[in-house]
Amino acid sequence: MQKQDLSFSGRFVPDALRACNHSNCSVIWLPVLNNSQWRRFRKIMNSHIFSGNKLDANEHLRTKKIQELIDYCHKSGENGEAVNIGRAAFRTSLNLLSNTIFSKNLTDPFSDSSKEFKELVWNIMVEAGKPNLVDYFPFLHKIDPQGVR
Repeated sequence: MQKQDLSFSGRFVPDALRACNHSNCSVIWLPVLNNSQWRRFRKIMNSHIFSGNKLDANEHLRTKKIQELIDYCHKSGENGEAVNIGRAAFRTSLNLLSNTIFSKNLTDPFSDSSKEFKELVWNIMVEAGKPNLVDYFPFLHKIDPQGVR
């Protein structure tokens, strides 16, 4: 996002993601050209999240989250339990992002509290990725024949 922001912006927005107009408030889906809202979001991200100073200042958070992941793997090994790497990585990533943005963990690193959130994110991806006739035939937008929205 820091260097390739133009490549990631202005992508095609699947009709399923337009349901509640969330695509109008996301730097990912907004068009770049002549869009002051995209520029404002990009300026906020550059100055508050992706600047070199902010990334350096948050290095301790990344170190702490990786240490929590290592501790979780070590504790699971001591208990003879298998480590679900996908779940552990998701939990670590979620806590890293939430700490960077909100200064709070959204999930406990030693519990399954992220499972519900992960399932929600997964279901959104599944619904957004389903083939939709409206994406191929925009004139069907008003009737939404598959009821995706």
